[in-house]
Amino acid sequence: MKGLGSQDPRQLGRNRMVAVIGQGGMGRVLLGESPTGRLVAVKQIHRHLASDVEFRTRFKREVEASRSVTGAYSAAVVDCDVESESPWLATEYIPGPSLRTVIEETGPLSLGGLRLLAAGLAAALIEIHRAGLIHRDLKPGNVLLASDGPRVIDFGIARAFEGDAQLTMTGSVIGSPAFMSPEQAQGQPLTPAADVFSVGAIVAMAASGASPFAGTSTPQVLFNVMNSAPDTSRVPEALRGIVDQCLAKDPQQRPTPEQLLDFVGQIEAEPVWPGAVQDAIAEHRSDSGWWVETTAKHAKYDAQLAGLKAQRQRRVRALVAAVGCLMLLTVTGVTAHRLALQDGHAAPASDLSVTLTGEQWRLLDLCTLLDKSVGGQNGTRSGDFNSSNPGKCSASFKDPGGTSRLFDLSVGGELNGTLSNWIPTGAVAGWMPIYGISVSCDRRIVTQGRPAVAIRMSVSGKSDGCKSSESALLAVANQLAVNPPQLSLPANSIRRVDPCALLDQRLTGEVLGGSLRRSGFPNECGLDGADATLNLGFIERMRPDKLGVNGKTTTIQVDGATVYIDDNDAQYQTCTLVYMARPTHNDMAEVVSLRLATHNELPGACDRAKRVLSTVMSQLPK
Repeated sequence: MKGLGSQDPRQLGRNRMVAVIGQGGMGRVLLGESPTGRLVAVKQIHRHLASDVEFRTRFKREVEASRSVTGAYSAAVVDCDVESESPWLATEYIPGPSLRTVIEETGPLSLGGLRLLAAGLAAALIEIHRAGLIHRDLKPGNVLLASDGPRVIDFGIARAFEGDAQLTMTGSVIGSPAFMSPEQAQGQPLTPAADVFSVGAIVAMAASGASPFAGTSTPQVLFNVMNSAPDTSRVPEALRGIVDQCLAKDPQQRPTPEQLLDFVGQIEAEPVWPGAVQDAIAEHRSDSGWWVETTAKHAKYDAQLAGLKAQRQRRVRALVAAVGCLMLLTVTGVTAHRLALQDGHAAPASDLSVTLTGEQWRLLDLCTLLDKSVGGQNGTRSGDFNSSNPGKCSASFKDPGGTSRLFDLSVGGELNGTLSNWIPTGAVAGWMPIYGISVSCDRRIVTQGRPAVAIRMSVSGKSDGCKSSESALLAVANQLAVNPPQLSLPANSIRRVDPCALLDQRLTGEVLGGSLRRSGFPNECGLDGADATLNLGFIERMRPDKLGVNGKTTTIQVDGATVYIDDNDAQYQTCTLVYMARPTHNDMAEVVSLRLATHNELPGACDRAKRVLSTVMSQLPK
């Protein structure tokens, strides 16, 4: 998600808009909050479509039809306005990622996850078809994963059975090629069996990570859908038979949703999402919660500012009326603190969107970013870069007037849940509010991609009312949105890899105990369990055979490889292991650093750490 842009509405009907979820061909999807606190997903139709009389008529009809779908496995319509200049539709908000995103990030589902997916989709089809609708565009992007099962969304091109007409001009096909039925690909009249075919293709994709009709071009995919046998070889045997039936070319040979539901109910696997999927759902829920909390905080802050402005106006009138200037000093401590942070130097930018991928964050060249962002507006660099700590870079810059200041930029790190100790300054970097803390000039913004990344700018030297730190942070955000500078590293660099991606979830759950909470990004992965805490980092530092760990060079063997260990940790139930993955230049190397600390004086920290490190080392780039 990202913040509302300048053109986005702040209110639609009774719903207060919170953030932007995304955008599709029909409209923009916003996260909203109803007066009761219920979260809704609001699709606002694009203006150019809303001006089309035929489209508006069709939209009204389909909204009414969609409101009749009330099953537990679909997102219910809760509000709408089809008569406004920009029609909109509000549905129940599902706090979960799409199936497409989950498969891309975590890989194919287990048999239990596939059973839960297939059963939920079958139950959704029963309700959709009972309402007289055919979805027509069932695909992984239109299936959201909630903690208790899937939800089908987006009835944008659904049509009633009766009087089924072509959606567009003759010869046009609407839908997603890899997941549409053969009859839909050929433009033939559709029956509910077309949706069953789509479910079969979705389950096959979720089982293997690829479409059963994969091709190198859309025409080839469509040809495969109409003429080729599906590739279901990677679907678990317990499901393969029913998936093959769903993918039959002849609609009459496909099972009904009721038959599909009965069949998957007999599979001997617990219907539950894999742990990695549950983590993705929890993270998605946390993301929406953050936006609700943040926008509420800003609404309260704006109200305070409005009250302060009104108070000032009253005081000015009182001053003119000679009541006395002492009234101007009666500002509360909290208000004074906020005013100290709000100096108004940073100007809003125009809808910046800092949406880097995980690899882009990991390969971000912080020193070049600092140089490009700060150098142009603060004169010339007057000292060497200092990047001894991962995720940080600092340098001194001298402005044209000869004043030198030290700029310290850091990216990532622990977000500590909420920004409860930080408060809005009133300035923004694009859609991201700039936060400040205490009376210092440290400034911070937090991106809202997955995962969220904190960007912090600290400026020391001659004070200028925090102007330098806010303008520098704004310049950094601009540079990240337009052209984030990247390190040039070889393909086998471990710094390209997300450390968390190499941790075996079953093993880490066993070693750390219970549910895990992730922290640290982009080159670190912190996991906190009931029994222990683990921190895994992929960094560049002095070679351990030159320095060891904390100056010591004690070694052990892990799977036949030399690993360096800190003996001093043992007394604290902590074990730090360092493995040299790739020498780089001079006495530097890319290293894997793993630190595991047990809770409540539990023994065996190094035994636990070695088990985890073994699985990580086996997956490192060669």
